[in-house]
Amino acid sequence: MDSNILCANKLFYNVRSCLRFLYLFLLKYMASSIPQFQTLITIEEFRELINKHFEKQISEGEIYDARDIERFNKIDEYTLMFIQHGQFATSFNQDRALRIFDQSMSWRKQHNVYDISTSAFPAEYFDRNIIYYKNYDKFNHPILHFVIRNLKKGHEDNEAIKRFITYNFEKHIRESPGKHIVVLFDMSGAGIGNLDYDLVKFIIASMQNYYPGLLGIFVENSFDLYVNIYIYICIVAYLLMFNMPFLLSAAWRLIRTWMSNEADRYIKFTDTKSITDYISPDQLPKQMGGTADES
Repeated sequence: MDSNILCANKLFYNVRSCLRFLYLFLLKYMASSIPQFQTLITIEEFRELINKHFEKQISEGEIYDARDIERFNKIDEYTLMFIQHGQFATSFNQDRALRIFDQSMSWRKQHNVYDISTSAFPAEYFDRNIIYYKNYDKFNHPILHFVIRNLKKGHEDNEAIKRFITYNFEKHIRESPGKHIVVLFDMSGAGIGNLDYDLVKFIIASMQNYYPGLLGIFVENSFDLYVNIYIYICIVAYLLMFNMPFLLSAAWRLIRTWMSNEADRYIKFTDTKSITDYISPDQLPKQMGGTADES
């Protein structure tokens, strides 16, 4: 074989080996070194924008809760969540950011969200395992589970369930403001009798409008057939749909129309094999193909 070809092949395999090593190194340490979100507007500039634009609403105190405004003005990580929701790629959508801030703050005041606590819910809400936090994804984001099969459409107090959903979102941002979560919809074993459109609409509205910037950061990858490595190409927020039954496909098409145009970037459909791209087996229950303790 021509010596030049041999040298080229040797160089190719050396480069591939180096890239493989780099990938494994990044995968091992990514959880503790997630890329920082670079904003196109500073926290101070955004606060100044908000306080000036909504000066009347803030001073009157009838539309917004003063305690929410205080948190927005004092906790940088909380402010950053609103900035993230208005920023895409290389542009900052000021109108979108202002609209989301107004919707979130108005809704919080209307529903007295700041005062929500565990005392508002009976013990069964925590025991039924409909909504709960457990374990972490590969990038150390807490996983909020929604187990759809445990809901019974027409037999639930929807307003109370919505309040409980709010409690779980609120609990997280109070304890870890600015730390994202992963939302995992466990659709296995679910049917039409479990899928309540009213509750689904509320969950979507919460993630899109009431709790901006809450979803987790995921570094998506693509496979390079030539060098057989993963290349990180973008950072997106995401939620996981696990084992979507075929019978609910039509329902999903309807639900998709309620979501923003960017939703396709956030939603990942998974099964017992592909979910391990996002969550390690030791963080998944056995019924999802994992090995985690289910106690």
